[in-house]
Amino acid sequence: MKIGTFAKHNGVSIDTVRHYINLELIIPQKVNRQYSFDGQCQRDFDEILHLKSLGFSLLEIKNIFVIRHLGKMTSYQQEEYYKDIFRNRQEAIGAEMEKLSREKSRLEEELRRLDTESETKRFSMGIDLSWLQYLRCDACGGPLVLSQSTVDDNMVMSGTLKCGCGAVYTVEDGILFVGAGKGGEGMPPDILSYIRHTDSEYLSRIYKTLEWSAQAIDLKALSGKVILELGSGSGFFLRWIYDDLPDDAVYVAVDYDPERLRFLKDVLEKSERRKSVLFLCCDFSRIPLLPRSVDVVCDFSGTSNYCFDHSDFLLQSIERYFKADAALLGSYILFKNFGPDSMVPADCRPNFRLDTVKKQIERLGFIKRADFLSDVITKGGIYESYFTDEEKVLTYSFYGKRLG
Repeated sequence: MKIGTFAKHNGVSIDTVRHYINLELIIPQKVNRQYSFDGQCQRDFDEILHLKSLGFSLLEIKNIFVIRHLGKMTSYQQEEYYKDIFRNRQEAIGAEMEKLSREKSRLEEELRRLDTESETKRFSMGIDLSWLQYLRCDACGGPLVLSQSTVDDNMVMSGTLKCGCGAVYTVEDGILFVGAGKGGEGMPPDILSYIRHTDSEYLSRIYKTLEWSAQAIDLKALSGKVILELGSGSGFFLRWIYDDLPDDAVYVAVDYDPERLRFLKDVLEKSERRKSVLFLCCDFSRIPLLPRSVDVVCDFSGTSNYCFDHSDFLLQSIERYFKADAALLGSYILFKNFGPDSMVPADCRPNFRLDTVKKQIERLGFIKRADFLSDVITKGGIYESYFTDEEKVLTYSFYGKRLG
């Protein structure tokens, strides 16, 4: 019987038969340079399947065959030998089952603990009363006065803030709303879904950018500072540095999408410690902050996302909030080329060029202390679908400071 016929007869591939031959589990004769399979080959093959069904590996089966063939056992000796190896295998399986049972019990305990912790908020985050000093009406610049509020642990959780000009701002679940909020893309994906549906090179770029950014800035020096993040989204950077953020720093997380802010807030409320985070839901053109109050600007694609719909460079539009000696930590999306079906309008494209980004940052008075240009990527994923197959994209990261 030739190899193809033997493989077909046993319902396996020719490659499988060759693998068994290479392991010397089946030893066919060679006739005219072709394998010839006899009854002994078939008996060995059947025995392989039988032993595999009992959980033996191919290496273990090979050892069994070597002892069986070389030992020239009688039927009685062979039965005793098999009883011995089967008994040893049974004991090994029993020990493994006990080990797996213990591991299963520990995993169940960990899951119960994690379920309890994930469902329980450690604290609530709202608008600390002391932060009212940083808030101003976006229409006239006047101070905001608290009205009809629910205050918990010195934080406003719901209510309204009013200006003398008649402007009214709403606080819901500890988030300050300027207008109704746009409700962008809905709830952000969970981390596992994001990883599964995002290109590995894109994920690597995010990781390198976050790591570089955290190393570029001295987090201890943020003590007592006001940090403004433009387009915080689901909070990649804030969550990255959260544990090392000084307790007396005020982190202002701005986004137009209320669901993403709620998601970020919910995640942080399950942290070990409460930090000072002010959640603002508003357009970038309506940030209700005191002019010259921001010490550090975090701009992780906030300007870039804004520039998909606007030809002006966002940082220039909100410069009034920056202190004379403010620092900038930013990351900007750059296009090496624009495809015929590009999602970037023609009048917005200059803001995705490296030379334009550098010039705009320089005009704002930020002196470079460090920068970083990523490798080119050509794929994003269903959650990062802002460029087409014909386009090559990279990221420019910058850290610098005004001289004051």
